[in-house]
Amino acid sequence: MAAKFGYAGKILKVDLSSASMSDIPTSDYADRFIGGRGIAAKIYWDEVPPESKAFDPENRFMVMTGPMAGYPGIAGSISQICGKSSATNPEQFFYTSMGGDWGAHLKFAGYDGVVVYGKSEKPVYLLVQDGKAELRDASALWGKDSAETREMLKGELGKSAKVLSTGPAGENMVTFASTLAERDAAAWGGAIMGSKKLKAIVSRGKDSRPPVANPEKLEELKKYLRGVGYGAGYGLGKFLEAPSLIRKPEICYGCVKGCGRGMQETADGIKAKSSCQNAVFYLFAADDYYGKRTDVHFHASRLTLHYGLETHALAAIIQWLTDCYKAGVLTDENTGIPLSKYGSLEFIETLVKKISLREGFGSVLAQGLHQAAESVGGKAKELVTDYADKNGQKVVYGPRLYNINGLFYATEPRMTLPTLHEICMPVGQWNEWVKGVEGAHMSYDVLRDIGKRFWRSELTFDFSTYEGKAIAAKRIQDKMRAEESLILCAFFYPVRSIKHTETHKGDPTIESKLFSAVTGNETDEEGLNKIGERVFNLERAVLAREDPRGKKVDELPEYSFEVPMENEGRNTELLVPGKDGEPITKKGTVVDREKFAQMLSEYYELRGWDKTSGLQTKQKLIELDLGDVAEGLAQRGLIT
Repeated sequence: MAAKFGYAGKILKVDLSSASMSDIPTSDYADRFIGGRGIAAKIYWDEVPPESKAFDPENRFMVMTGPMAGYPGIAGSISQICGKSSATNPEQFFYTSMGGDWGAHLKFAGYDGVVVYGKSEKPVYLLVQDGKAELRDASALWGKDSAETREMLKGELGKSAKVLSTGPAGENMVTFASTLAERDAAAWGGAIMGSKKLKAIVSRGKDSRPPVANPEKLEELKKYLRGVGYGAGYGLGKFLEAPSLIRKPEICYGCVKGCGRGMQETADGIKAKSSCQNAVFYLFAADDYYGKRTDVHFHASRLTLHYGLETHALAAIIQWLTDCYKAGVLTDENTGIPLSKYGSLEFIETLVKKISLREGFGSVLAQGLHQAAESVGGKAKELVTDYADKNGQKVVYGPRLYNINGLFYATEPRMTLPTLHEICMPVGQWNEWVKGVEGAHMSYDVLRDIGKRFWRSELTFDFSTYEGKAIAAKRIQDKMRAEESLILCAFFYPVRSIKHTETHKGDPTIESKLFSAVTGNETDEEGLNKIGERVFNLERAVLAREDPRGKKVDELPEYSFEVPMENEGRNTELLVPGKDGEPITKKGTVVDREKFAQMLSEYYELRGWDKTSGLQTKQKLIELDLGDVAEGLAQRGLIT
């Protein structure tokens, strides 16, 4: 299986039940689905029975790269992990991304992806190197946290070994367990690894990449990207500073200039990644408890990374625990957790360890928020309120604040931050411009330009109306699917605006230009978005087929329509742009039920689906070259 431009040329399939392995050509999937999330969705559709559960041997644990992985200067060395998640409600196909450099080194080792199924009788790890793979005993690694596992395997295999592993939470099948890879890159999927007795996947290969179809064009594009500046989230590090911590930038393999990602280190040499929600989920609680900035938030972040807990889910559980404590429902004594010391290091250490090891009340919490509340019952169930989504994750950038995000929350199986960021990040920059922050550039004219040129709606960022949101939501989802099939970093792409230029105009075509230069498949912006639309419709078919309610149900939690919004974290003003960019507050607002229903119906129609039921149509799927998927849905009565 010879490599093709941008591709290693093959995908590794591993059956842990029989300890057998085989290679399949990437070309079997790449023409229609590119890579990453797209190929993973097709393999899932073909191979995972809809009735299977997340911890069944039939489920797949898939780690995929895309054609952009391994090339310097384009921020493309992202990995996508997919499978059926135990944390979604109901259990459904999920997708998650991780940065770092593991994806690039998997390609250097000779593969575009790894698909694992079955279940091993004893703990194993998978070694992938030089186009070959083997399973090795991991009994000595079982029970170790992810960082210990990484260091032990590097000690055995050498520093060139790149390790993706799960910690105790994954081993014990905590529903919201995560994985950890090089440079502390974290993602969902740890519980699936644990269910299969798969402790780690190690990639090791020479720093060599497949040839590029048009090297000169790629160099020209890289030069343009260097002039764009930093990725989204740049500057977050200052927000996390503490007197006792040293912070250094941590740039993923092949990035353009970096973002807010960094590594923090204590005076005695303890290191961990400092980035995004994982770095801040315990920050304010610790600040309040100690009355000053300490390094406790750093230790909280490090604990969750190493034990393997996803912090959006953990943050919602913590909110519930503290509410239950205040109401007298849960106590230090009946949980074995020092709830009275919320914000302290003792609290977070005890909580993380008890959940990860399923000790005592931690075993209840390991089920996830909604299941835990159901287990406790009574008043505890009532205390799960508007801070949690349907999967028990902490709500961020919700639909009461940004009405367009209601479409994302309703139609996606789980909160997907890269999609939400297309709305909240530009609005966050607009807030800085409104408040006169030095150097802020995101005026409403710039927002309107982004809406028009990227999302086909000048009303994308006018949150006084529900008009113009359906077309923008569709465009955003399609573009995100294309980017996560390539795979490109969501902290850098799309290039919505450029701060230091006179017009600040970004470039919605850059992804298609990169795809064309690397693979030789000449594609324009609309052509690439069409592939993204194909991937979205494939995922929609997967979700419809496995939803126990008979079809994919697009709904929001009832509180979205009934409970007025009061705050979002520490964003007390809740300012968003209204008509003509006039600042308005969403404090005290709810989602308008009738207007949301109209917006959803318009969205269905734009997608070419039945505008009442949301069922996909045979005509649309055939138009997207998904005739085989249409046949599968027809057999189940899930198509019109």
